[in-house]
Amino acid sequence: MKVETVIIRLLFPFAGSAFGTKKKPSFNFNGPIDLRAGTNKIALLSVAVGLPNGGIHFESRKTGITGPVFLHGLDHGQKDLTGQKWSYQVGLKGEAVNLVSPNGVSSVDWVRTSLASQNRPQLKWHKAYFNAPNGIEPLALDMSSMGKGQVWINGQSIGRYWMVYAKGNCNGCNYAGTYRQAKCQIGCGQPTQR
Repeated sequence: MKVETVIIRLLFPFAGSAFGTKKKPSFNFNGPIDLRAGTNKIALLSVAVGLPNGGIHFESRKTGITGPVFLHGLDHGQKDLTGQKWSYQVGLKGEAVNLVSPNGVSSVDWVRTSLASQNRPQLKWHKAYFNAPNGIEPLALDMSSMGKGQVWINGQSIGRYWMVYAKGNCNGCNYAGTYRQAKCQIGCGQPTQR
């Protein structure tokens, strides 16, 4: 499965995000943006999550921004930005300066903030320090406040994270009769990766 996500940023403010699905990979982002008279810089961050389901010719599978880019709602209708000069960069600046390593973390100035104080999702790097507890018991990180992203501990990636909420009908359990998958569901509407 491939899910394409695009995060839109105009100059510095975060404008929003949108994503496609396996059944409908193309999508539109609808949201207010602030444009000024003159030149505006628009950044589109494309993230491919997952892999194709299978088949031949993986090299011909398209990912990223493959179609036209339009601005709608302008005074003179829509503006086709497809033919504009676009630049392409693989990776993020934080990856380039190796923010994932204990040494690279000191290469930038960090701003102290609280995750609870953020009112809109944004593409950001966060760091935290904690002492590992004594003992050899397994540890788990609860990333439910993160939404989606990737997590590193001491320079080692522990994987991508994308919050998914369980769907279903949680109307209680009745164990009588034949087993069916939907017979006794719990946690509907709750994070599945907790």
